[in-house]
Amino acid sequence: MPPLQKPLADKVALVTGASSGLGRAFAVALAGAGASVLLVARREEKLRECVAEIAAAGGEAAYHVTDVRNVAALYDLVDVVLSRYKRLQILINNAGLGWREPLADLKRSQIAEMLETNLAAPIYLTQAALEALKRNAPSDVVNIASSAGLQGYAEGTAYCASKHGVVGFTRALAEELKPDGVRVTAICAGSTETEFYDRFRPTTEAKKMLRTEDAVRALLYVLTSPPNVLHGEIVLRPRT
Repeated sequence: MPPLQKPLADKVALVTGASSGLGRAFAVALAGAGASVLLVARREEKLRECVAEIAAAGGEAAYHVTDVRNVAALYDLVDVVLSRYKRLQILINNAGLGWREPLADLKRSQIAEMLETNLAAPIYLTQAALEALKRNAPSDVVNIASSAGLQGYAEGTAYCASKHGVVGFTRALAEELKPDGVRVTAICAGSTETEFYDRFRPTTEAKKMLRTEDAVRALLYVLTSPPNVLHGEIVLRPRT
């Protein structure tokens, strides 16, 4: 990408859940648009592969192995990104997981993992990053929610609850941070063809699912919009 086509040059981004799926696609796209990217996830081998791919394409990226359910580690992440890149302007809260089962069949450990990963982690990490985001404004927080955060469905109780929480958190935080020049957006995508559906039974057949590039386009649209443009929620649904 020629220099004039790198709209995120001089920006620093932190992406959670960056070892696969949407998170990996987001990290690659952000680096391609000129941002320096810190990739965060649990699987070091996958993170290393993605950083190597970005470097081979001429981008700048590093990784840090973290389980986002570890609250103390989330606060440490901000120190990691600031130590390496000195600033932070883009936070992508992407890490997420789910199980689709009747509520009666969900294990307590599954419920806890969904709530801790999908909802609590974005809240804690955003709180940890607030000072840096305000200091480097205009900046962006993008929370990867889901169409399940806007509409419930059978056997999606705890997952839908976690994603509804993300949407509510996004709406409230957007109002709170508006005076500080920090834009807060939720991307609410329907079923998207990623590893997520290796264990989560989809509500859409595979051939009709969204593709990762659909979500990538939405993310880049948000991040390259002028700072005075607020998006609220970007909703993507597959044509079924």
